[in-house]
Amino acid sequence: MANPQGKGWFRTRTQNKGEFLYFCWYSQDPGTGKRTEKIHKLGSVSEFPDEATRWGEVGRLGLTQFIDNPISTLTFSELVSRYIASGAISQKTLAKTKASGTVYVIRHNLESYCLPRWGTTVVNEIKPKALEAWLIYLHQTRKLAWTTVSGKVKQAMQSAFKFGRKEGILPGEFDPFRDIDCDASSDYEAITCTPEQTLAILNQLDPPEFILTLLIAATGLSISEALGLQWADVEDERSRIVVRRSWVGEIGTCKNLYRKAPVAMHPVLSEYLGRWQKESLYARPTDWVFASTKLKGVKPRCGSIASRRYLYPSAVKVGVLQTVEERDGSGRVRTRYVDLAGRPVRRWGWHNLRHSLASWLVSSGIDVKTVSSMLRHSNVRTTLGIYSHAVDSNKLAAQGQFLNTLLAGGSVQ
Repeated sequence: MANPQGKGWFRTRTQNKGEFLYFCWYSQDPGTGKRTEKIHKLGSVSEFPDEATRWGEVGRLGLTQFIDNPISTLTFSELVSRYIASGAISQKTLAKTKASGTVYVIRHNLESYCLPRWGTTVVNEIKPKALEAWLIYLHQTRKLAWTTVSGKVKQAMQSAFKFGRKEGILPGEFDPFRDIDCDASSDYEAITCTPEQTLAILNQLDPPEFILTLLIAATGLSISEALGLQWADVEDERSRIVVRRSWVGEIGTCKNLYRKAPVAMHPVLSEYLGRWQKESLYARPTDWVFASTKLKGVKPRCGSIASRRYLYPSAVKVGVLQTVEERDGSGRVRTRYVDLAGRPVRRWGWHNLRHSLASWLVSSGIDVKTVSSMLRHSNVRTTLGIYSHAVDSNKLAAQGQFLNTLLAGGSVQ
């Protein structure tokens, strides 16, 4: 019996072992427009004696786009299951367009926040007003930063909806987020360090943490880009560091095209890196600059562990951060970090060094084009035009000026 809308139909065939039921539909090649008939065996006719059980099985198999109103019974959990099963959210599929960290964030937010709340909800019943209340709950009650809620969590859920629309599972106009106010702006202001404070932090560290911190402080590299460096990427003869990959638990791509631009390497920075290469157990061209000794150099170090174990304590020792102790509901004493005004530290780590570099460069009167180029901002197209891969003298001079200011404050190892 054909579907009234012509999307899919059932066919029975008699074979030696009985009568069997098949579900049929047409698949159209998006390039040529050619239609071919597809057939899927459901089972024996006795297993599916009526229309309800037959269409129910079609839905269970994920063929809901061939039902008259597929969204009417599809739950959000089923939509996400199909999304993940399709491979559309895998690193291999997204590698060309998204950094590995982005892929992790999408899946993490789907599994940690979206599915627990909406998993059993029929997609058609997800309404704008309920979505807006949920986002506010995550921010006010769960204490997630508003940029995380209105940006990353929302993005994860929208990615599932986009997949559904693309695959024909959901109507092309379906987007309950369209009718809610969800500004992703934030009042968050990153904690920055002066060169004197950065130097004080450096003097608390030993290699390789010292080298890693100095590298990020002077270049504005992200921690994933720094950990993704191999010694072959450090080109002394061209006074630059080539950014070819990132590391977030696995090898991934850079955030965008502009972040693949080479980074200036002043002779002062080159000298420190060269000294570290001589000390490192892993100094071959294909070895990681910040290889994990625990893993015998096979993989880079873990940035989050290094931050918590070394960067946070060093910031406390030099007075950039403070710690306070408080008891939780179970009576256990917990230590948390606060800024100098006593406000909870929402984010602190390697990225604050990038903020610090940007703030210092701007306040020191370095021209905007050079700053944008050094930090490889995604809006470099509008501020600098087509990016030149050659490391010009302005970048080297600016980085040298920062390093001289940084290291003039006292002695280092």
